[in-house]
Amino acid sequence: MSGFSDGWRWSELAGLAALAILLLVLWQIPGVGFVVYPFRLFGTFVHEISHGLAALATGGNFHRFTVSPDLSGLAWSAGGWRWVISSAGYIGSAVFGGVLILLAARGAASRVLLMTLGLILGVLCLLFVRNLFGILSGLVLAAATFYAGYRLRPPWSDVVLLVLALQLVLDGFNSLFTLLRLSAASNVQTDALSMAQATGIPAVIWSLVWAAISLAVLGYTLYLAYRRRVLPAAKAGAGTA
Repeated sequence: MSGFSDGWRWSELAGLAALAILLLVLWQIPGVGFVVYPFRLFGTFVHEISHGLAALATGGNFHRFTVSPDLSGLAWSAGGWRWVISSAGYIGSAVFGGVLILLAARGAASRVLLMTLGLILGVLCLLFVRNLFGILSGLVLAAATFYAGYRLRPPWSDVVLLVLALQLVLDGFNSLFTLLRLSAASNVQTDALSMAQATGIPAVIWSLVWAAISLAVLGYTLYLAYRRRVLPAAKAGAGTA
C-alpha cells in the first residue's frame, strides 16, 4: 500500500483533527506525556537540524548540536543570516511535517519514508550531535524509525508516519505557547529573544508570527492533499452527468 490509499474525504480530515487534538492534550497531562515522548524527541532533533540547515543555506557553517532529556536543544553555527537561522527551528519542523503528510497523500510508501527518515537521522546524529544523551537517544530513535518502516505493514506504518508528521507540525506550534510565556516573563534565551535582539521587534511578536506560520503550513498541506484526492473524482462525476 502506498500512502493513504482510501482518499482524503471529510471523515478522514475529521480524524486528522481529532488526532491532532489528542496529541496536544496528551502533551499536557502529567504522567501520560511519555506516550508521545519519542515523537516529541524526534521533533527536537528536527528543530535543531533545521537551525543547522538554515545556517548552511545562508552561507554559514553548522558545527554541532545537543539534545537534552527535557526536550530542549542547542545548535551551534557560525555566519549565515541570523534571523533566518533563529526562525528555522519552528518553521522547519512545521514545513518538514507538512512535507511528510503531502508525500504520503500523493502516494509515497509510508514504509519507505520511515526507513529513509531513520537512516538520515542516524547519519546526522553521528555527524553533528555532541552530547551523550543526544547521540544515544538519536541512534535509538533512528533505529526504531527504520525498524518501524521495515517491520510494520499498512495501515500501521501509515499511522506511525501520520502521528510523526502531525507531531512535527504541532510541536512547532505547541512549543510556542511555552516560548510565549518565557519571552513575556523573563530574559531566558530563546529563539524569539534572539530574534528580538537582532531586529528590535518584541520576542512575543516573533512567537505569534511563528505560530501563525505553523498553522498556515498545516492548513495548506491538508488542502493540497485533500484537493488532489477529490478533484479527479469530481471531474469524473461531471463527465458522466
